[in-house]
Amino acid sequence: MNDGHRPLKNIGGGQPRMPGVDCPSCGQRAFARQTGKRSLLYSEVYYVCRDTMACGHHFVVGISVLRTVRPSCVAEPLERLPMTTWRNAANDRAANDDGTPSEPVASTMIT
Repeated sequence: MNDGHRPLKNIGGGQPRMPGVDCPSCGQRAFARQTGKRSLLYSEVYYVCRDTMACGHHFVVGISVLRTVRPSCVAEPLERLPMTTWRNAANDRAANDDGTPSEPVASTMIT
């Protein structure tokens, strides 16, 4: 391509899988119908609720690239993203969370 975008690679072959999403109206699983607007850092995906008879909700999900947790080996990236560490990004707290985060309990951790 000549528009500054690298071609998409689908490692597994076949159609790329879209993230699983629940319908915001009824809570049932929804499935991706098609993709819409697309850029290097943002994509829109059109979803349809699986419960077509009782709900039938159609909605759009925006997928956005937010930050880098491990830098690319590409010498000249097309976009420069803010750099964070994995631990900080994974432990982001909600704005209404005033308490200090608790340490994980060893008995509840998956090994």
